Amino acid sequence: MKDLNFQKTILSNNIPLYVMNLPHTQSVAVGVLVKAGTRDEMWPGEAGLAHALEHMSFQGTENFPTSKDVSAYLEEIGGSLNAWTSEEGTFYHNRVPVAHKERGFRILGEMLRVPLIPAGKISVEMKNIIEELRMYLDDPDGLLWILNQKFLFGGHPLGKNSLGTIEALSAFGQDHFFEFRKRYYHSANLTVLVVGNITLDEAVRESEENFTGMEAREENVRDFVPLTGDPERELIHRKELEQVHIALTAPLGRASEKSSKSMVMFSIMLSGGMSFPLFQEVRDKRGLCYAISANTTRNSDVGEFSIAIGTDPKRYREAIDVSMGLIEKSKNDEDLLQKAKDLALGNLALQFEHTGGILRIAASSALIDGAPKGYDEYVQDIEEITINDVVSAVDTYLRPEQVRRVLLAPKGLKT
Repeated sequence: MKDLNFQKTILSNNIPLYVMNLPHTQSVAVGVLVKAGTRDEMWPGEAGLAHALEHMSFQGTENFPTSKDVSAYLEEIGGSLNAWTSEEGTFYHNRVPVAHKERGFRILGEMLRVPLIPAGKISVEMKNIIEELRMYLDDPDGLLWILNQKFLFGGHPLGKNSLGTIEALSAFGQDHFFEFRKRYYHSANLTVLVVGNITLDEAVRESEENFTGMEAREENVRDFVPLTGDPERELIHRKELEQVHIALTAPLGRASEKSSKSMVMFSIMLSGGMSFPLFQEVRDKRGLCYAISANTTRNSDVGEFSIAIGTDPKRYREAIDVSMGLIEKSKNDEDLLQKAKDLALGNLALQFEHTGGILRIAASSALIDGAPKGYDEYVQDIEEITINDVVSAVDTYLRPEQVRRVLLAPKGLKT
């Protein structure tokens, strides 16, 4: 579809700008991707700093001096403003009615160029993040994820918890934030993404006005670190719980490898919905769980496959055995592959129905693949995967001896 492609241009300070003009829509979604995430922090002193800086960027700017001012600027016209931080980067984004398209650019320009990071707000906001961290530590799914990342990746940067540590968060001051900004918040680390009822010329004009004040420097080069996960095959962490929460997990290759996309498709083959094998076999036929899912995470250097299950302590081994059996059984199923492709294509079409959905997909592609893609490119990525690609990827990364087990278990669990 010709009208669902991005146009690319380069701003005067070398920031790449990607624009998808959708004249039939009533909104404009604007996002700025910063190539600075958890993996760029220097631990232990900077643990959680990338995410904390994202939070502090909402705490007032030169022309919007309070967090209320920042939020109200878009909320008063029906718009929304948000951000997220991952291991690989930070994404600031908004969506506004087309009549106020300039506001989406202006607020992000303020947050990125002239945030106040008021000293008096740091302690309060860090307390909020500490409560966010405690929330995840109290939640079995959240704690399982934290344990899994550390167990699987060990000393690798991907083993860091993006929320950081209570010790580091409690010690952050203005200098920490301004130093991190100085290292990473410059033109060579930024990508601007725009989707909606806006022309390329309009997007260039607004971007030049709001983003070219960023310092022009060369891109930060990351040193890829060898994977040094725990050599053990199983980790058991005990807590007062009713269920055993299980992660069956394995490291994968880098995002640029063809196997990466094949493993994403295999995750859909296993758990695309309630009619797919994991739900049907583990839950519907055996009553082993309420929730079960498979997921593949693509990263620039080391990816991850995981199956997550919560089950009865007396039957957890059965849940593991059935899930592992489905990996082997499903990899050769061409009908299942086609079913997964059809689901992926349908989900893609629905995502491309609105500006926010397109922006979300574009940000992920820009972060991991280097640039956003048009609709037809995503369709091609899906359709070109063969059953041989899936079998090859599964045989490379998911042999039984390669899959590790992380168990968050009741204290009385008998192993």
